[in-house]
Amino acid sequence: MFGFESALSKYPVLDLLKPELELEHRNDGLWVKDKIRKSWLKLTPEEWVRQHAIFWLISITEFPEGLLSIERNFSPKSMQRADIVGFGRDGNPLLLVECKAAYEPISAETARQALQYNQEVKASFIWLTNGIAHSVLGLTEFGSFKPIPQLPKFKEMISV
Repeated sequence: MFGFESALSKYPVLDLLKPELELEHRNDGLWVKDKIRKSWLKLTPEEWVRQHAIFWLISITEFPEGLLSIERNFSPKSMQRADIVGFGRDGNPLLLVECKAAYEPISAETARQALQYNQEVKASFIWLTNGIAHSVLGLTEFGSFKPIPQLPKFKEMISV
C-alpha cells in the first residue's frame, strides 16, 4: 500500500481487523479491488467499512469466501440491495450485513432498514456495523429477532 497513506488518511481506523487491500489511484480518486466480486470499486466511506467487514467475516467468523454475496439485489425487479449476504452450505441465507459509513450511527432506523431487507432475505442473523459500532441480532424460536452479544462463527451459525 506504499504511496496510498495520504489518500487513506481520510478513512478512519475501524474496530475491525485491517484488511490487506489492493488499491489503485485513478483520476477520480482511490479504487479498491473487491476480492469477492473480483472487480474494482471506487473507495467510498461505506465501501471502506464493507471491505473491512468482508475481511472480518472471512478471518474471524471463518465464513467461506464462496458463500458471501456482496450488494445482492433482492429480486431482478428490486432496487434494494443487501450490503453482504452470507449463505449456508445448503444455499439458504444465513447472515444479512448492513454496513454504514463510520460517521453514520447504528440506530433504530438502521435496524428497521435491515429488518425490512431481511423480510426478503430471510437470514437467521443480522449484523449492523459502521466499523466502529456493531449490533448483532439473532432469530428467536418465535420468529422475532433479539440482540445477541456477538456474531457467532460460521460453524455455530449453521448449527442453529
